[in-house]
Amino acid sequence: MRISVLAFFLFFFCGLIVFSACDKKHEPEPLYPVDGDTCDRTVLVYMLGSNTLGGFVESNISAMKKAVEKGALHNGNLLLYIDRYNTVPTLEKLSLRDGAVERTVVKSYEDRNSATVEAMSSVCDDVRTLYPASSFGLILWSHANGWYPFHIEADLSAYSSTRSFGDDEGKAMNIDEISLAIPDSMFDFILCDACYMGTVEVAYDLREDCRYYVASPAAVMGGGFPYEDIVEHLFSCDKPIPENLIDVCRAYMDYYRSYYDPYGTISLIDMREIEALARSVKLALVNSVDSLQVSEIQQFSQEKGTRVSYQNLFFDLNDYVGRVCVDTLAYSIFADCLDRTVLYADATNKGLSNILGAWVEFPIEQYCGLAAYIPGASSDEVADLYYKTLSWYKTVYGGMEVPIKITN
Repeated sequence: MRISVLAFFLFFFCGLIVFSACDKKHEPEPLYPVDGDTCDRTVLVYMLGSNTLGGFVESNISAMKKAVEKGALHNGNLLLYIDRYNTVPTLEKLSLRDGAVERTVVKSYEDRNSATVEAMSSVCDDVRTLYPASSFGLILWSHANGWYPFHIEADLSAYSSTRSFGDDEGKAMNIDEISLAIPDSMFDFILCDACYMGTVEVAYDLREDCRYYVASPAAVMGGGFPYEDIVEHLFSCDKPIPENLIDVCRAYMDYYRSYYDPYGTISLIDMREIEALARSVKLALVNSVDSLQVSEIQQFSQEKGTRVSYQNLFFDLNDYVGRVCVDTLAYSIFADCLDRTVLYADATNKGLSNILGAWVEFPIEQYCGLAAYIPGASSDEVADLYYKTLSWYKTVYGGMEVPIKITN
């Protein structure tokens, strides 16, 4: 595609901005107050189990208790907000006293839908008030569909009740609602024990809500994260947070490489870099190919080269941009920004897709750590309309007519 002289100068200026943002040196990562074996950190696990994952609630908590018994908390606070069938939601604390693990109910809540801004916000406020700390972490535990709503309706107004994270008896939250629920700058990190949350669209929406972000751009197996192995890293304050989170990612991959369902993808994202990444993608799309065969691009929601209706939702970001961009300099800018954004990425050689009930094993041949949707790739026109409401779309594609002809 050719661009006008005006467009060239506009995007040249945009490129200077991206270069400047991507060329910044990271500030030294602060170490949080440590007194001997004490870590001044509180971690909240927000567990929405009123769904098909309900059977994994107690098994995951049992794994956490094993970690606590080994002294993994370093005197930090591990809190669990639990909402499941036939019980009222509770805020509970796991702690170690005289060598034994105690599970204490800190607060009980009225029976409510916990997949709302009001519920999540109130729990965050309670945690910050009852267990103040110099560092906070959040684990989002439930079902998720990334940016994609749970249910597709012909009328876009129906999306007000169809969501992307946290299935609570059929009700859940949009990603922008999670951002609204989380107090600004409260959490140093957010870890998603949920499927398809490692998309650039989700990360972009949460960019102001945490410093670091751990998630999978593909499905997470029902057993979730290996909590017996990762809790210690979540509460280790003797080295910078990203180093501990890399240890979490490695433990996750070690676990799934030996799991009976050996499927796993994981990434660690530096949220300070996500804005520059968005601008670099926008720049890369200016000089792009005229047509794109999406079946050739690495996907995480179906087998590459096949066509399954309503899928084509999650593509490897680097594979997508690399095939679209025909400008060497623009791609170089993007690649540098991507490298600064993704601090760690790893994947097994196969993945398993369960989008909307279709279970498909697929090869993983390209993996940069972030997935993205390609406008027009889905056969569902309503999904494309919904995608245009996302912050990522408005920043990257806003004001630009997407010139690429999509073929399957």
